[in-house]
Amino acid sequence: MHGRLEIQSIVIPLLAIAIGPIVALITDDVYVLHIFERALIFAVAAASLNLILGFGGMVSFGHAVFIGLGAYITGIMSNADITALWLQIPAILAVTGIVAMVMGLIALRTTGVHFIMITLALAQIFYYTAVSSSTFGGDDGLVIYERSTFFGLYDPWDSWQFYGFVAIVSLGLIWLVTAVTSSDFGLRLLATRENPQRSAALGFHVLGTRLLAFVIAGMVCGLAGMLLANQSEFATPGYANWQRSGELLAIVILGGVGLRMGPVYGAFAFILVEHTLASYTNHWALYFGLILILVVLFLHRGLAGLVERVLRPRAAKRPEFEEAR
Repeated sequence: MHGRLEIQSIVIPLLAIAIGPIVALITDDVYVLHIFERALIFAVAAASLNLILGFGGMVSFGHAVFIGLGAYITGIMSNADITALWLQIPAILAVTGIVAMVMGLIALRTTGVHFIMITLALAQIFYYTAVSSSTFGGDDGLVIYERSTFFGLYDPWDSWQFYGFVAIVSLGLIWLVTAVTSSDFGLRLLATRENPQRSAALGFHVLGTRLLAFVIAGMVCGLAGMLLANQSEFATPGYANWQRSGELLAIVILGGVGLRMGPVYGAFAFILVEHTLASYTNHWALYFGLILILVVLFLHRGLAGLVERVLRPRAAKRPEFEEAR
């Protein structure tokens, strides 16, 4: 079972990356790459949320704050002519790591709806700070004039090369989250979700384990914000708003909570449904909501669970905890 999951974790992201260029070549439309870039970026952000939600049982309604932080740090540094990734990434990891630690130390003292409301409140503090800051564009956002560079190895303004950059970084981050959930740490995190009291009795540091997962998730999501800022050439407070956090939750639920490839399925389904429905109506969110309701009612393990059920009927019947073994 473990070997099959590792193969799935390698093959599915590679297929997701390959589809974009193939469709772009067939349709002779490079805008397709833009759509698939967004899907990959949201897959990274959703994977980081799935780490704490699906494996840690922490329902954060403020996770998008890390997208906003990553985007603004990228924009501020790029506009100051600091475009080198080897300088931007440490700054993003440091800031998002510190913010995640502070948020975690406050929010993890609570559980349930109190945890949800505290994460929401802390994230909204950043949102309203960004909105009221005229230095960084306020409610209008921050226009980014230079994209990130990496020792001149790619042209950030070439559509195909930039897609390759987004694909490589997204693939690495998705595999990183997968490796974390597959490790002994991932099993300890699952144990703290299932039974915190018994985990503590076995010698696990429950708060420390959950806090570390929260920090890792925040840092990975911050790098997703860096990708989004480069892709859109813009940083806006809306990236950190509670609606964006709600979208990430919807993506995880759509793909399958606690399933490693769930965020990938969910992100691609969300972006493709959004793009398709938005071309017909401005009220696409209404129809997406109906789709999400149907998924919750009839596909309890999301799209990833449906795929597993089709490909491996017996394996799909095993409980979520088995996937981490």
